[in-house]
Amino acid sequence: MQANIMEEDNGRSFNCAESVLIGINRESPIPGFTSSCMKIASVLGGGVAGFREICGAVSGGVVCLGLLLGTSGDEDVETFNSQRTNTREIVKAYLQEFADCWGSVQCGYLLEMDEGKRTPTGTLRSDGPPKKLCDEYVDWTVKKIAEIRMHLE
Repeated sequence: MQANIMEEDNGRSFNCAESVLIGINRESPIPGFTSSCMKIASVLGGGVAGFREICGAVSGGVVCLGLLLGTSGDEDVETFNSQRTNTREIVKAYLQEFADCWGSVQCGYLLEMDEGKRTPTGTLRSDGPPKKLCDEYVDWTVKKIAEIRMHLE
């Protein structure tokens, strides 16, 4: 699998959420992936519209997991409830693993660590000069979602 970074195409720079969706869909098409998904992802970058809340790479991964595992609302009640519970557990585990690896799922907190304004935490952070790690967050997320997907098949 190639390294996945913030995507660019014909002068358009995509945010981290869009880049995750593009990277995952490029590796293996996501069922239900349409331009509507990109419209949703277009406002998730920068921690949701630049508000520095949940990291766009993280939320892009959640959108992918929702497309792969989520409910559509037309399942029978038992399937609906079971599928929702299962999907939520997978998403929670993904969120926890991201936080364990990078120190947080919050964009603002991640960027403050990247900029040297907070003590870096997370098992994948290395010592060294401050550096923005958005490409690494995108790459890790694309690979993690591909791994989760592989275990589901």
